Amino acid sequence: MSVGSLVASGIGILMLIITAYILVGGTLGTAELVVMAQGDLAVQQEIRMRTNIDISATSLDEVGKALYVEVANSGNEPIVNFEHMDVYLVTTGSPVYCSYGTDWSVVGISPDSIHPGQLDPGEVLNLSVTYAADAPTWVQVTTGNGVYDSAYI
Repeated sequence: MSVGSLVASGIGILMLIITAYILVGGTLGTAELVVMAQGDLAVQQEIRMRTNIDISATSLDEVGKALYVEVANSGNEPIVNFEHMDVYLVTTGSPVYCSYGTDWSVVGISPDSIHPGQLDPGEVLNLSVTYAADAPTWVQVTTGNGVYDSAYI
């Protein structure tokens, strides 16, 4: 009988060690994920702090129902993904979202000699926004990381 209780005690101790190993491993893995997420968040916040845009000019083409907006990158970060940018227009009432490719498109970037197709610091993006009925009175352009500028037309 004494051998049975020794074996049971050994198995119990072994189960406690395995459980502790799993709990400690899980805790360390979770802590590592939290630290990595906080680091990524800090990097994104730094990029956002260095991003800035200014709407420098707007013009309406009421015949073609298009609004042309010049957006200057006055920050220190390039703006790469235009499909992640948002444009909002106000004609009457609340702002209306304009989607990339459907409602607005890139007309050109000037000067675009360095990194073609990207809005580098100091460059100006000319975009065209189509609208349906009344001419818009206000426009807002928002980058993919949440930096925005707005202007009355």
